[in-house]
Parts: sequence; C-alpha cells; structure tokens
Amino acid sequence: MLKSNQPSFEEKWPQMRPIVLKLLKQEPVTHSEWQELFYAVHLVCLWDDKGPTKIHDCLQEDIVTFIKQAQSRVLAQREEQALLKAYIVEWRKFFTQSGYLPLPFWQLENALQGKSQSSSHNSSSSSSKKSNHSDDSIVRKLMLDSWNQSIFMNIKHRLQDSAMKLVHAERNGEAFDSQLVIGVRESYVNLCSNTEDKLEIYRENFEAAYLQATSAFYRLKASEQLQADGVKSFMEYADAKLREEEARAERYLEPGSITALAQCCVTVLIGDHLPTLLAECAPLIEARETERLQLMFRLLDRVAGGVDPMLRDLENHIVQAGLADMLAAADVITQDSEKYVERLLELFRRFSNLVKDAFNDDPRFLTARDKAFKTVVNDISVFKLELPTTATAM
Repeated sequence: MLKSNQPSFEEKWPQMRPIVLKLLKQEPVTHSEWQELFYAVHLVCLWDDKGPTKIHDCLQEDIVTFIKQAQSRVLAQREEQALLKAYIVEWRKFFTQSGYLPLPFWQLENALQGKSQSSSHNSSSSSSKKSNHSDDSIVRKLMLDSWNQSIFMNIKHRLQDSAMKLVHAERNGEAFDSQLVIGVRESYVNLCSNTEDKLEIYRENFEAAYLQATSAFYRLKASEQLQADGVKSFMEYADAKLREEEARAERYLEPGSITALAQCCVTVLIGDHLPTLLAECAPLIEARETERLQLMFRLLDRVAGGVDPMLRDLENHIVQAGLADMLAAADVITQDSEKYVERLLELFRRFSNLVKDAFNDDPRFLTARDKAFKTVVNDISVFKLELPTTATAM
C-alpha cells in the first residue's frame, strides 16, 4: 500500500481537536473518544512524516487560546482576594489537566524525542521509555511553559502584591483565607518546567517578594516598638515575632525557604538594633536579671558575633565585682588564709550560678567565667594594702 494513502494529520486533526478541547476544559470524555484520540495520534505519528510537528504546533495554539480565555476570566476580577481566588481556580484546573492531556500523546513524545535522540546519537530505548512516563513530558512542558508565558508573566506582580497584602494584614491581626496565599505559592512551585531546578520560578518571585515584604514590615514595626516601649519590652516582642514568623513560614513557604526567612527576621529585628540591645547587657548582669539575660542571649545568639560583647560584659563584671568583694573583706582575708580561700570559693559559686541561670552553662560563658575569675585569683593588690593595725591590749 502506498504511503500517500495512509492517514495524514489533515485528515485526523479535525477528529482529534474536539477531544483535546474537552480535555482542556475538563468536560466529560467518553471511553471511546479517549481511545480514538490515542489511536489517531498513533496513526499520524506513524504515517505522516510532518505529523508530529503539526500536532505539536496545533496543540500549542489551542493551549494558548484556552489560557487567554482563562486570563480574561481572572482579570475580570477587580478586588484583590477575588483575583487570587479566580487565578487559583483556573490554575488548579489547568495543572490537573497537565497530568491527563499528555497521556494520549505518548506516540508524539516518542516521535519528537526520537528526532532529538537521533541528532545526538542516543537511541537508548530504556531512556526513551523513562522519559515518556516522567512528569516532564513534551506536552506537559508545553502546557506549563505556555501558561507561564501567556498569563503568569502578565499578572505575577499583581498576584504577588495581593498575596503579600494578605500576609501583611495577618501580621496586623486581621483574619483572611490563608489558602489564597498557599494557592499562589503552589502555583509558583508547580509551574516550573525546569528539571534542573523545580523551585526556580518560586524562589525568584514568590520567595523574593515574601522576604522583601517581611523585611519592610518589621523594619518599620521594630523601630516603633523599640522607641515606644524600650529595650526590655522590645526583646520580648522580637522573641515572640521570630517564633510567629517561623510558624507562618511553615504555612506559606517551601521548607527550603524557612532558613532564609528566619535570617531575614533576625537581621531586621535584632541585627539592625544590636548596639541598642547590647547597651542593656552590662546593667542586666549587674542587677542579676537572669530571665532577661536568658532572653537577650537567645536573641543575640542568632546573630553572628552577637554574643561576643556579652562575654566581655560578663568578664568585666566578674573581675570588677570579684576584686571589689575581695577589697571589702581585705581586713579578714589578709589575716586568715582559710577565710581567703572561702571567700574565693563563695565568689566562684556566685558567678557560676549567674552563668547557669542566665546563660544555661553555655561553654562560651563558662570559659569567660574561668578567664575572668583567674584574673581575680591572680590579683594580689589586696595584699599590698596598708591596713589599719589594731592596738594591742595591755
């Protein structure tokens, strides 16, 4: 039989196209229509040399047309939450179909990938089968890329701005449907067809916008809180907000973004106010306000090098308080070696309790204690004092 008498794209596409449109619109497709589509694709790819390319091009045209219609429905919404809801509904329907529409076109996948493989001298059938059944099929990639270029690129800034406004409202105590933000995030994640980096679109857009909005929010709020309530209350505020934002990040961000979000919050809530916070450290140590010192330690330990000034303040306190105590008891300890040793042991217990209660026996603070106390022990100035002598009784 001559090849010219075999099925061609021009003959079969009018039968295939209505079924393709039904699949795109999530309309019911009968079992016979489903089988017919499989068979028609197979025949065209088998007998029409240009058939695979023609199918691909017509699929792209119909997919783009469908996406443009979805875009019109989304953009018809003026209110921000309505826009997000409309986009999420359209996206989820389309994304669901991106898992079904490629199935009848496995022969198209073979034909198009076969050309690519022959050009690169790779004819491994096992590799071809693996590719055919992957989530990154040619038709699925065509669908995702078309959505990205036709609708997402046009409205992504509106989506991001609307989602960030909802998060901003939540931070101010307002209630809203959190699924709107989650739905936008999911679309950014699932939209990417880059097999090397599936989170590329999400990270460059949603994550970046989220971090920027978080930084802007707390840069303003932190300054207001610090100025209005002082350092001690601000530390409680910062600690609460860090925990709150980490919990929020678990809802709205991908797991790989939580560390970046935490660092963003640490920078704007603690790092930007480090000198002001540290100015309170020495007075807190002097007053032995161990609970507030615990809180300060917990906060500043999140900042690189943030604890170092606290270590110096502790060392200075131990040296100054220790020497002052020894000086106050000079008339006793210089005359009785046992009293001298007892005094040193009492001082060591006092400073050890401070390190335990305020800094949880952190090794860095234990080292600072030992270093400072060594200075106290090695200081012999108390023995060089000219102490008043007591008159000997007659």
